Amino acid sequence: MRCGSHTQPSTGKQVCEPQKITVGGIVAGGEKMEASMPEVVGDVGELAAIVRRTAQQEALNLVAESQQQGQSILAAAQVEAERIRAAALAAAERRAERECRQLHAQAHLEARRQHFLAREQLLEQVWQMAEDRLHALTSTTEYVDILQSLALAAAKKLASDTVTLAADPVGHPLLTPERLDAWSRSAGVHFVRATQALPTFGGLAATDATGRRQIDATFATRLRLVRETLREDVAALLEVL
Repeated sequence: MRCGSHTQPSTGKQVCEPQKITVGGIVAGGEKMEASMPEVVGDVGELAAIVRRTAQQEALNLVAESQQQGQSILAAAQVEAERIRAAALAAAERRAERECRQLHAQAHLEARRQHFLAREQLLEQVWQMAEDRLHALTSTTEYVDILQSLALAAAKKLASDTVTLAADPVGHPLLTPERLDAWSRSAGVHFVRATQALPTFGGLAATDATGRRQIDATFATRLRLVRETLREDVAALLEVL
């Protein structure tokens, strides 16, 4: 222990007193100073260590928390990505199915259209063949018999005493007075030939005495009526064939 000496005024003797020492703003003396200095110095080192450990722990906690948040964000992003991908796939599948249905419907309509066109073409061929055969009949010897049959059937429907007949350009000259007389005796009516032929092919037209009623027995009209009546039947037959 170090002492500081001074002279006491009352006795004139020198007195030794402990010397005060200040460490870091702390006044210490004697044995108390000897015990305080190591404790204060030790506290500073420990404080620094605590600070370092605390900083390290906080840094580790921050890193862990950041990693956890990052993992959570990645997981959420993955879930959202899967949802978006699933939604996109579902939308693509629905779009593909819709497009497939549209293509199928279009193909079906096109197939029906092609079938209808093919059937119409076949029908036209059938009617053209029938018309060609009727045209050919006007050049045969049987054509006169056909005209007689048509004239007798028309006279029966008209129920008129006098019936005027007009045939196509080929058949009209065949309506001679001699033939008409023979047909008149057979039908019990008076057949008269019209002054002009009909602008058609095959067959004839018969008009009663009043001129108001007429039977159209031309080949063209009969073919048209048959075509309208048998159209579906002929079409069904062509489809079967």
